[in-house]
Amino acid sequence: MSNVRCAWALPFVVASICLTGAATAAAQGTGTLTGTVVDSSGSAVPGATVTATEAETAAVRVVVSSESGLFRIAALNPGRYSLKVELASFRPITVQEINLSSAEIRDLGKLTLQVGVVTETISVTSEVTPVQVADSARRKTVTGDDLQNIQMKGRDIYNLLAVLPGVQDTNLNRDYSSWTSATQITINGAPSQNKDVRVDGINIVDEGGCGTAFINLNVDAVNEIQVISNGYTAENGRNNGGLINVVTKSGTNTFKGSAWYNGRRDRFNAKDYFRTVNQQQKPLYDVNISGYGFGGPLVIPGLIDSRKANRLWNG
Repeated sequence: MSNVRCAWALPFVVASICLTGAATAAAQGTGTLTGTVVDSSGSAVPGATVTATEAETAAVRVVVSSESGLFRIAALNPGRYSLKVELASFRPITVQEINLSSAEIRDLGKLTLQVGVVTETISVTSEVTPVQVADSARRKTVTGDDLQNIQMKGRDIYNLLAVLPGVQDTNLNRDYSSWTSATQITINGAPSQNKDVRVDGINIVDEGGCGTAFINLNVDAVNEIQVISNGYTAENGRNNGGLINVVTKSGTNTFKGSAWYNGRRDRFNAKDYFRTVNQQQKPLYDVNISGYGFGGPLVIPGLIDSRKANRLWNG
């Protein structure tokens, strides 16, 4: 009987792995951590082991500093990281709370190793608002905390972009998300059709010239939204009217869920001036929208448990 169950579940496991790999390959909106390892005299330290650990998934990336003490960890998913630098005869350094955005190159500067035993550790807290010095791009980000804590009329992800410098939203309604939600967004005064819109690095802008996007994601599926207004790097210079890069949630190594309900009624709204003067009734305004979300590691009893392998997550 167990062989029958395994035979039934195996195609499902293979499909899940393939889909997960495809999603990972498509997520081009990754970030980079870089820096220089030096000793107390300021000399470069080669051969130091640099480990970056993502807080949500416990996924680990390891590199070694070069002869000039430089290290670079590319293709990191956006999120919170901790960085540890280790070398024999030196006290390890741990940099906590590194919030890495999509397409960001975060330069951590010089990380100084002090002579000591490995049982001693130096902990450093990363800057909350670091100065962007690794490239010339001007980027601003709507974080996951912003999406969760700031009220959005109609739960339209483009509604919050107007709070970013250089972004204009000519849609004064935003009662609900529609296929034209991205049309009214312009960056630095450029025409709407000149902007680029991407989801996890994949272009979704309408090439027909109307400036909208083919996909409008549910706000619960979005991890962050980044707007690059000028100073584009080579991989982001497709259009001259700005870039909107939406990064979706990728799941964690713990199970999490949420539910929500959005209800609005016409009796909560005052009658506008012109309807009052013309003795007209208020229009019907009745909104009932609900939903839920659930994510976590991929676990199939007896077959796979990604909490141990730290490889597969369902967002």
